[in-house]
Amino acid sequence: MNLDRFVAERGPTWAELEALTKGGAGQPGKLSPEDVLRLGRLYRFVVADLAVAQRSWPDAAGTIRLQGLVVRAHSMVYSKAQRADTAAEYLGRRLWQRIAELGGCLPLAAAILFGSIALGALWGAADPSSAAGLLPAGFHVSAHNKGGFYNVSIPGRAGLAVAIFVNNIKVAVLAIGGGFTGGLLTAYFLAYNGALVGVLGALEWRVGGLGGFLSLIVPHGLLELSCITIAGAAGFAIARALIDPRTDTRGEALGRAMPVVASATLSVMMFLVVAGLTEGIITPWDLPTPAAFGVGLALAGGFWAMVVWRGRPETIPAAAAPSGRPVRRGLSASA
Repeated sequence: MNLDRFVAERGPTWAELEALTKGGAGQPGKLSPEDVLRLGRLYRFVVADLAVAQRSWPDAAGTIRLQGLVVRAHSMVYSKAQRADTAAEYLGRRLWQRIAELGGCLPLAAAILFGSIALGALWGAADPSSAAGLLPAGFHVSAHNKGGFYNVSIPGRAGLAVAIFVNNIKVAVLAIGGGFTGGLLTAYFLAYNGALVGVLGALEWRVGGLGGFLSLIVPHGLLELSCITIAGAAGFAIARALIDPRTDTRGEALGRAMPVVASATLSVMMFLVVAGLTEGIITPWDLPTPAAFGVGLALAGGFWAMVVWRGRPETIPAAAAPSGRPVRRGLSASA
């Protein structure tokens, strides 16, 4: 094959690759998913063409230009991923995708938390005297007297509510950090927080105050429990990276898990604030139990609906995928 024929046959491919490198301005993040895949394909073809040109026509001007094109394309193909999400894009999709990437850690955390709520309720119903010792200091109540919420006066409720809210923040932080203990402390803090909620409910049931307990706790509590679940799942994601890094080093596995953990932590902090605002604004209304459940289910249900709806991986069209089949594009290599 002579040079003119080689250029005539392969020139359109080179021109297409050059157009992609110019369109992306050296940054693959500016290309569409389809164009990124096309960039990789074209790069492989042009690298092969450059090998032929360097062997057959090493001094030709076209070979030198082709080499420059390969260098520019290489810098795009092998460039590090850059975060190009705006705040709206991140909060509208990326955050939820990363929460969804917690995968099996979510049901594990939920099972420990809600299982402990059930066990705490059984404990409080069967042995209220010892179960009451689980309450925050200063709120050890008698389960044998009729009275207000937790047998505490109305002014005292605010103090207990603040204590529980602060406790939830501590539990969230400790549950995430507990991942560095192989998940042992994560499981412990999930179990403690769940048992606390179960004991409180059982004690109120024994003194006939279950309706008041539910009216006060449900509007914000369901969202708080959702946040604690996410925090626990983030802790287990850290533990998973440390215990089972697969073919990577533990440092590499932990590095891949960090974007997911960071997003989970951000979501926990954001929605604990929402729960706290709900507690401060809605709870004083003393809603009837059905209305309290409505508010609580709307907040927690909306949170999990976003995880399911917006957390779905993006799908690259079949026409752009190398295999000719649709490809689900995840966010982390460990997902």
